[in-house]
Amino acid sequence: MINVINRIIVSVLLIMLVVVLIPTAVTPEGVAAFFSLQLSQVRIDPISIDHLIVAVACCFFIALSVLLLNFEWKRPRSRAVQIAGGGRKSAELATESVAERVEADVEALPQVHRAIPRIVARGGVVDVSLEVRVDADVDVPTKAQEIDQVLRESIGRMGLKLGKPRVKIVCVRGSGSDSSPLVSD
Repeated sequence: MINVINRIIVSVLLIMLVVVLIPTAVTPEGVAAFFSLQLSQVRIDPISIDHLIVAVACCFFIALSVLLLNFEWKRPRSRAVQIAGGGRKSAELATESVAERVEADVEALPQVHRAIPRIVARGGVVDVSLEVRVDADVDVPTKAQEIDQVLRESIGRMGLKLGKPRVKIVCVRGSGSDSSPLVSD
């Protein structure tokens, strides 16, 4: 979608540039005089509704331009992470594969109903944000240590380096299919 918008904007700007450059190439003095006359006729009081409208419109177009430039130059997130051990970038592992492995390993723990990992690759490092739904009667500090250990082992077995692990534990009651968080009023 952004490519279509980008092409439209660039096309419009290039057409406008061509429309301005053709008369400039033929009669540069005439074009300069025309723009000079047009700009000299602009009369806006410093404190008026017209000035406010122009200022708001300019601010809007500046913000839109900065936003589009940000989208144009922003690098997309990597969907793969380099496997540690090799000096070169010889092998990469998809972040989806990392998420599936972490989910399976954490869900294999007792009293864990569901694990929802979110993986972010930063160069050769993997940041893991993990939400884990556990039984309501679980010993939370002990379970947090177990989850952290399993997470580190799981990432290590794949030949990856663990960056910033973040684990959120949600205590739920009932079975895995009928699990709703416990909230006290």
